[in-house]
Amino acid sequence: MVCLESAAHMFHSFVSVHGTKSNSASAATPTASPRPVRLPALQILRFVAAFLVVLFHVGSGLSVETGRASNPFHDGVIGVDIFFVLSGFIIAYTAEPARGMGHFALRRAARVVPLYWLLTTGVIFVALAAPTLVNGTTVSAEKIIRSYLFIPYQKDNGLIQPLLFLGWTLCFEMYFYALFCLCLTAGRYAVWLSCALLSLIVLVGWIRPEGEVLWRFYTSPLILEFAFGLLLSQVYASRLPFERRGTALAALLASGALLLYLLDPDLPSVIKHGFVATLIVASFLSLPPLSGRWVAILVLLGDASYALYLSHPYFVQASIKIAAPRVGVDLALLAVVFGVGLAIAIAVLLHRLVERPAQSFIIKQFARMQTA
Repeated sequence: MVCLESAAHMFHSFVSVHGTKSNSASAATPTASPRPVRLPALQILRFVAAFLVVLFHVGSGLSVETGRASNPFHDGVIGVDIFFVLSGFIIAYTAEPARGMGHFALRRAARVVPLYWLLTTGVIFVALAAPTLVNGTTVSAEKIIRSYLFIPYQKDNGLIQPLLFLGWTLCFEMYFYALFCLCLTAGRYAVWLSCALLSLIVLVGWIRPEGEVLWRFYTSPLILEFAFGLLLSQVYASRLPFERRGTALAALLASGALLLYLLDPDLPSVIKHGFVATLIVASFLSLPPLSGRWVAILVLLGDASYALYLSHPYFVQASIKIAAPRVGVDLALLAVVFGVGLAIAIAVLLHRLVERPAQSFIIKQFARMQTA
């Protein structure tokens, strides 16, 4: 799964936002010859983003259990913004307009749905058997159906989420995929049409902010972060800013991201975090070719980042809720460290034993149906 060829052909390279290989060409150049070259730097960034989200939930879980008002790892929330920008960037390369909407939709569903459904089912069983471990999450037939179909709803705590609470980001992802899928009919202009459509939706939501839960969710400014990724893909496709990649350019972009984040300018949150995330993605794109044992390990963790992102609450929340009331905060931290390590190990197993086999099975089954 891990491929570390030279990045000399980066313009033609592609990698699924969830670590999938694809023989698709760039959306910007649908007739170009695809080259199965991975972008190891982006895979590493995916792990970094997932781990930031893990840290955020470690901090929030400890804050709840200890009664503290602040989350020491609150800044880890930027991981979600990085994921959204990455998603927009990569979709522009994995999409193949010439092969139609069905091809795109099948590959996205095969990649996202199996593990999400499996872990959602796990949440349902835990909520029925031990609701205190999932913060009192309640289940009903409607909530189950909505969760499986990526349709969020407003919970008792006011948050708009599915049963697997982290699935709210996947609800945005699937929404973005659906919009981009429709735009594939525009061929080489799919990226630009998608950016225009996402911007128009946010504008309509800004003009008319009041509405039902789904209206507020689907017109959220957060979807602009997908557009940032799409636009970055077009800048990257031009090759000009990335002709002379190196650590200096990467460091400059990363420093710009850090400075923008620390200065905290008076900008809408999605603009500030979206720009920061875009600069971070650009900085990783600017890195020179990566290789070596540690790079291979980090790329593997990047491949498993989707599994880590979805499954870590099982282990992090359980370690916090079980250890904190019994051994105190200091010893609970050791339990949390163990829980995080276990979550990473289980994520790699889920990736290898569930994600990849399920995706391959679904794609092969549909291929057989088409040729039958």
